[in-house]
Amino acid sequence: MKDAASILEFLAWGRHKDPEYHSTVSPEATLAVGTASGDVWDKGSHAIESATDPFGDCSQLSVIQLLLPSPQQVWQLVQYHEECLLWYHGSFFAPSFRDQLEAFYADYGGMIDRPGVNLQWVALLFSIMTGSLVCCPSATLQSWGFRDPEWRTLSKRWFGVVLTCLNRADYTANLSILSCQAIATSTISAHLLGFSSSQSIQLAAAVRIAQSLGLHRLGSETTRNTIDREIGRRVWCQLCSQDWFGIPFSESYLINPLYSTSEPPLNCHDQDLLPLPVDTPTITSYCRFLREVASIIPQLQDDLMVRNTPYTRYEQVLAWDARLRTLVTTERPMFLSHVPIDPQWPCWIPWARRALAISSGHKIIMIHRSFLSDSFTNPAFAFTRRTCLAASKTIIKEYKCVVEEDGPTLWIHQAFSVAASVILLLDVLHRDPNDRESAQQKQLAESVVEILHYHQNSMIAVRGIKLLERQLAIDLNFMATNPGYILFAEVNRSLEKTARRKFD
Repeated sequence: MKDAASILEFLAWGRHKDPEYHSTVSPEATLAVGTASGDVWDKGSHAIESATDPFGDCSQLSVIQLLLPSPQQVWQLVQYHEECLLWYHGSFFAPSFRDQLEAFYADYGGMIDRPGVNLQWVALLFSIMTGSLVCCPSATLQSWGFRDPEWRTLSKRWFGVVLTCLNRADYTANLSILSCQAIATSTISAHLLGFSSSQSIQLAAAVRIAQSLGLHRLGSETTRNTIDREIGRRVWCQLCSQDWFGIPFSESYLINPLYSTSEPPLNCHDQDLLPLPVDTPTITSYCRFLREVASIIPQLQDDLMVRNTPYTRYEQVLAWDARLRTLVTTERPMFLSHVPIDPQWPCWIPWARRALAISSGHKIIMIHRSFLSDSFTNPAFAFTRRTCLAASKTIIKEYKCVVEEDGPTLWIHQAFSVAASVILLLDVLHRDPNDRESAQQKQLAESVVEILHYHQNSMIAVRGIKLLERQLAIDLNFMATNPGYILFAEVNRSLEKTARRKFD
């Protein structure tokens, strides 16, 4: 099966990459309950729940107000996001948001329905809080008063509030950078909560809004004040990264680098916005570098599309593989390399190093994805097979280190570890069952499953467990005489049943 790894990885996200397994050209006029999408709030009994829950309709501002925790808890969630998560996406400017939050309580009494309260700003507030609630270690959440049953309810409700507030504000007509910030910030929680499909659509809307606001043209000659210009560049930087990293799954992109003339965000501290050397860690450092990594993907896609033979396409894969390796090994900022941690550096430096290692490994795989399936049977692509296996093992090694640390849970930790395990197990299908390497690779995949069992509140973990357990249970002799697509169909059915049981 062509692109098998990407298809299976997408199933773990609750999405479908291949139309052969997901009717899109001629859908039925009437959708059965629970089949509308891969997102968890469309599953099974949601309609019944809405009818019996007096607070089920979160479109009312009075209900949204009930979902807002105490001011102390709001500040705790916002502060955690600023200190431990903002480095990862950089989608809002912390000093400005703190001022706005203070005004929300001082001038409006913390009441969402007061005249003058911008619902697009409320969407950003709930997006920030959802990110903290989903990514923060459970011990920290419990110290703030949030425990598991309530955590699950609030995380999904808060995510829904983001979209509700945006829609009530008519955000596609009343264009504001706030909607772009809210949507970009939501990415950190959307995948873990099982809302990957809707988030991809919201990101597309955010890109178009950002372009309408001119965020793609924030060059040095812009007349905007420094803070507004910097906020715009940071949001655009994140939207570019999200769009370009999605290319392997959509086979297309929204943001053409040729028409994006915005300069990268400054490498600066928020207090003064003064440019600093690239080796000095700031709140924008990681996002700036990750955008450089992301920019490789559209260039590779363009080069592949204009080549006519596997030979010339593979030449491009090898060329961009070399470029990515150079970028992440010799051109990365010093603090992201293996140098001693400076006590004066931010707390997120170790987390950023592991995130970069995991993400870089995944991007190497994505560069080779179009030849990965062939590499299992065609010796001409042996380099791809070796490269993807090595990258997969690196991802899993880093993930094992992540779970030993008291840092935030990032969606890439689980998602890319599942992807790495999928590749290892696909490779096992093309080896002798008694091969020593097969046993080692299955053990690595089993170790990922074991870790995922500790994250049952994550939809990626729930789907990933089902996907990998199904792969691990495959009879190799059976697969040798049956079409590969049976695996996709069976796994997909199992995942949908699991999602309904888990999140209804």
